[in-house]
Parts: sequence; C-alpha cells; structure tokens
Amino acid sequence: MPKKRTPPAPVADELWFVKELAGETPPSFEAMKSLYGLSFDLCGLRPWEVIDESELIVVRDSRSGELCYCSVMGAAGEVYSVHVYIGDEGLRIFRKIAAEELSEPGEFFASMRSVSVEFVPKAELERPDRELLTALAHPQGRGIPSPVFRAMRPGFHPWFVTADEAGLLAECVQAVITVCAAVTREKSADFWNRADTYPMVKRVGEAEPKYQIDMVRAILPPEPRVVPASLPRETLQPLLDQDYPVRGTMELDYIFSGAPVGEKNERKSFACIALAVDAETGIVYAPEMTGANVAPGDAIAKVFLKAIQANRTLPKEVRVRSQKLKDSVAPIMESFGVKLRVASQLPAMDEARDGLLEFLSGGM
Repeated sequence: MPKKRTPPAPVADELWFVKELAGETPPSFEAMKSLYGLSFDLCGLRPWEVIDESELIVVRDSRSGELCYCSVMGAAGEVYSVHVYIGDEGLRIFRKIAAEELSEPGEFFASMRSVSVEFVPKAELERPDRELLTALAHPQGRGIPSPVFRAMRPGFHPWFVTADEAGLLAECVQAVITVCAAVTREKSADFWNRADTYPMVKRVGEAEPKYQIDMVRAILPPEPRVVPASLPRETLQPLLDQDYPVRGTMELDYIFSGAPVGEKNERKSFACIALAVDAETGIVYAPEMTGANVAPGDAIAKVFLKAIQANRTLPKEVRVRSQKLKDSVAPIMESFGVKLRVASQLPAMDEARDGLLEFLSGGM
C-alpha cells in the first residue's frame, strides 16, 4: 500500500479562504497563524472563568480607528468565545441584548458588525476550518476545542474573516489576554466597578510590543432617527389617483426568517419577508422576500402598495408591530389618508407568519 502523502507546509504569504472570499482580500497564512497562536493561548487561560460576558474590554481598531468592544462568553458553559462588537452600533446592540430589549432577531442581524473566535468540538468544523487547522498542526484528540474565526456584516450570516478582519480579531484577542492576565495577577483588580466604564488596551512600543490598560467611559450618541420609506413618485401617483373604496383593517409586518440565501461558497444573506394581511379574513397579499439589509419600511411600503393594487381597496386602518415601523411608513400612509397605529397584538399576521415560517423550514 502506498504511503499517505504529507501535504506541503504552507508558505507565509499563501492566502487562505480564497474561494470563500472571492472579490475580497483573503488573509495570509502568516496572519492566520498569528491569530491561531493568540487564540490557542487565550483558550489555555480559560478567560470565561475570570471575566463575565458583561465585562467589556475596549480596543481601538488600528486600521479604521473605531472602538471595538470585546465580550468573553462561556461562564454559562454553553458557548466559549470572544465576540467583538464593532463601533457605536455594536455597543448599542450589546446593551440592548443585555437589557433584553431586542424584540426581534432581525434587528440584531440587520445591523450587526462583529468578529469572533469560538472554541468548538471538531465535529462542528466546516471544511475550510479543518483545512486551516490541519495546516497549523492543531492538536487532535477527544475534548480538544478547535478555534473557529468568523465575521458578521449587516444582513449576512457569519462568514470567514478577510485580511483586515483577521487583523482586528488578533488585536482583540491580545487585549483579552492582557486584561485576563492582569485580573489573574492582581486578585483585587476590578476594571468594571463603574457604570459604562471599561478597560481599554493599547499597544506601546514597537520593537518589543507591550500593552497598557487605561480606563474609558463609553458614551453612546443618540440612536439614529428612523429614515422614512422612500418610493418613486411614479410608483405612488397612479394609485393615489384611483378612487378606491375604503374598508377594513390591514396588518403589516417585516419577518426575519433566518433562511440563508446564496451560493455554496459565498457569503449568505438572511432572507426576510414583508407581509400584508387582512385583519378580518386572514388573506395574505403579495408577500415579498428581501435581504435583511433592505430597510424594513421600504419593504412593507412596497407590499402595502401591491396589496391595495391587487384588492382595489384602501384599508381604513393599518396596524404595525413597532414604533420604528410606524415612523418609517407614516408619510406614505398620510399620503393615502390611511390611519396608522402600533398594535401589541397582530393575530392575523401571527397566524400567517407561523404558517409561512413552517413552510420555509420544511422546504429547507
């Protein structure tokens, strides 16, 4: 029997995840080797036994200048990872999660920018992860966790890291190692005893890198205002000119399905569905599937127009589930003279939603 060939050792400038990151800048093997080494060291420190996931660590991205907020997960014994929330919106999402203010997963996935390393069993690795870890001579054996490196972008499923994302993640992992070592070394150290104040790690010195910990207070700017839905006048005007009868109530909603959309080796977007439902009959009008990066207001405004065009009737009232949705479609409803309000319960919509999601999950 011929001997099994040992694959050649990767060279420093060899690029990784090339097929999965077509059109983007893949990381070099040297960059992934550095990130892997830091992650291996981090896992050995078991930071989830030292730092709570609410105890953020701040890093300034050396490329973009944005502040990034690192959360160590694993105290509950379910997921072991470092998740990095990027920028003001990342911190806003983190605080909403902590306060249990996110009513829909779509709000998270539609706006989330992050990078992460998660330590998982070998069975959970995808093929490119296995190939990378083999090239890095990651130890094999029962119970040995494997690091998986991912990036999230608004409207997309987690995907492989680009060169810049790998560099940012390496900076953040180093920061967590620095703070974890400081907490372990100085048992009395408490970096999180003041509200909204966190340790910030920065590199000092070039020849022999050292790291300094300063305290910073994270103040969020006001939440951006909702941008009203925008539809071309030539789309609206023909319907505004119609003398449709007015009756009934319509429920509008924007549903996050979670279904991945995309080819095998490309970044997958999340599928979302805009729905219009007659509140009395439960009839569903012209559902429209979009990506999670499409503004919800734009999507449900289009569905509303399709519904009145198909039914040749204007509703007396339109109900939506949130103030954000109301603010986004209010100008269009005003132009038609339709009453618009937020309702905590949308019974017809919920029934249609459950049926549609069940159909989609069965199809997948």
